[in-house]
Amino acid sequence: MVQSEVAMEAYNAYWSNSLLPMADVLWMIVILAVALAAIWQARTFTSKF
Repeated sequence: MVQSEVAMEAYNAYWSNSLLPMADVLWMIVILAVALAAIWQARTFTSKF
């Protein structure tokens, strides 16, 4: 499915006006960090048994 040019411009404008630096990439990094923290917590929880 191909996005229209208007949709891509709106998407780029949304991220370029963000308060966070490199917001278009930062959300992926945050998701990976949360996933790694969840895996670490699960491993430490299961190692107690």
